[in-house]
Amino acid sequence: MDNPVRPHASHGTAEPAKPHIREATAMDTDAIVAILIASKEGSFPHLIDDHDRDVPFWTNRWRRYLSEGSRAQQSRGDGFAFLAESDGRPVGFAAYHHTTRHGADAELQAIYVLREAQGRGLGTALLWVIGGRLYAEGSRTMCVGYDSRSPYKRFYLKHGAVEINRHWARWQDLGMFAQVKAEER
Repeated sequence: MDNPVRPHASHGTAEPAKPHIREATAMDTDAIVAILIASKEGSFPHLIDDHDRDVPFWTNRWRRYLSEGSRAQQSRGDGFAFLAESDGRPVGFAAYHHTTRHGADAELQAIYVLREAQGRGLGTALLWVIGGRLYAEGSRTMCVGYDSRSPYKRFYLKHGAVEINRHWARWQDLGMFAQVKAEER
């Protein structure tokens, strides 16, 4: 399916084609790690250190997450991710697993979007894909952890998560994701 380039109404410039979101596999690990590191470096460089740039560590961790499941505390041992591509190039990803942490059914492990692809609704689209899938499978709540200094915690709160402490927020009803998905049809 071709995604046409549309003129951007306010600038008169061409907008990139609509991103394609698909389920990621362990074969996508290199792309996920590249997005993870580049996104952190481009979006909040003052919060990262050498560990955040450790490609072998993150490659091993994400390959295991996608092939063997999450090893996070209270995880139920599965792990899923979605990869967003624009013009055939990976530009973002989001991951989740089932859990009992904070009384939730699932945990949003990560959402990262390359700096140059931010502000176009891609993070929101990834969140809605995960929330809708979880709801359809019977999950009703989801938690997310974050660095309290991260500017992106606002993203979660804007999209319905409620802060439960300075490092965690929780969606109390994933049905909101199903409602939005149904309204778009």
